[in-house]
Amino acid sequence: MNRVIILTLLAVLFLSNSSNMLLVAQVPFHHDPSVLKDPTGYKLRYGDRVRISIRSEPDCDVEGTITNEGKIDVVHIGEILIVGKSINEAEKLIEKTYISEKIFARPKVNLRISKYVERVIFLTGSVNRKGPYTFPPEVEAMNIVEVIARAGGFSDIARKNKVYVTRTFYDERGNQKGSKTYEIDVESLSSGKTSKLKSFWIYPGDRIEVPERLL
Repeated sequence: MNRVIILTLLAVLFLSNSSNMLLVAQVPFHHDPSVLKDPTGYKLRYGDRVRISIRSEPDCDVEGTITNEGKIDVVHIGEILIVGKSINEAEKLIEKTYISEKIFARPKVNLRISKYVERVIFLTGSVNRKGPYTFPPEVEAMNIVEVIARAGGFSDIARKNKVYVTRTFYDERGNQKGSKTYEIDVESLSSGKTSKLKSFWIYPGDRIEVPERLL
């Protein structure tokens, strides 16, 4: 029998006996159309904790949290704005700053994320797992159908056609401007019956409330 066929059959048998956690892992986020990712890669966020080192300069090793201003304190330089940049972009910026400040001639900067800031949404009401759900670091947003599924799905008494999503808006300085509540027919979205709305994206900070249906 062809080796590829054998390996495929073994994989099917293994997956069929695996736990639910493994079944979720079969569809990684980068292949999941219900997950929105930044196509240019992860960008440093407010609250990320990073470690910065410079080759052959152990005295310059530093670890800190990106501030609300989007900055990190770097040895011999001071605060430098890195939020919104990729790791590679942040490394290049620090290297150029060291050179322009005539501190090092050819620095090789290494930046690593030691802890990602938690970005959560909150689920209340008739779902099987209430409470916070933490987004994976690389995910910008998730389809509400996927979020509900990862919360264990609706309870038996959930009103699936009238789910409320409350979203808070902020200005550029992080001050709260207001909030808005959306009414979403998740039942139609999951079945593909609706023609008005193909998907509804859930972003970190959103609150999802699933009311009970009338019995």
